[in-house]
Amino acid sequence: MRHKPYQCELERYPFTIQTDVRYGDCDVMGHVNNVAYARLFEETRVQFGMALHESNSLNHFGRRDRLMIVACHIFYLREVNYPAKVTLGAGVIRVGNSSYSLSVAMFNDEGVCVAVNTATLANGENGKSAPISSELRERLEVYRMNLEGIETP
Repeated sequence: MRHKPYQCELERYPFTIQTDVRYGDCDVMGHVNNVAYARLFEETRVQFGMALHESNSLNHFGRRDRLMIVACHIFYLREVNYPAKVTLGAGVIRVGNSSYSLSVAMFNDEGVCVAVNTATLANGENGKSAPISSELRERLEVYRMNLEGIETP
C-alpha cells in the first residue's frame, strides 16, 4: 500500500486543525518522533469524529454506530523540527457498507506534506461488523475529500 499524491494536497481536505508541536514530542536531535506523528493523527481523528457526530465532547461514542480502527497506515515523508506549528487535514476517501476510510495528512509551516495516515474505521456490535447507519453515511458525505480531477479505481 502506498499513499496517493492527492493525499498531500491540503486544499482537498474538508476538515483541518492546527496545533503546536510540543518539546516532549521530540528526540534529542529536536526532530518530532514517529510516535508523536501517530498521536497527532489520533488527535485529528478524534477531533474529526466529534465534528462528524456534531459533538463537542466524546459523548457520541454511546450512539448506534460503534466505530473502531481496523487498519492504520502511516507514511513518513519528511522530518519536522521543534518548534513548529503543523496543520492536519482529514477527509473521507471511501465509504463501504460497514466501514469507511479516512485520509489524514500533516503539513509543516511551509505547507509541505510531512506525513500521510490512512485509516479504515469499521462499525460493529458485539465483535461483528454492522452496517453504517444512513445518518452517519450522510454525515460522511459532508466530509468526503475533494477528488476533482483525480482518477480513482
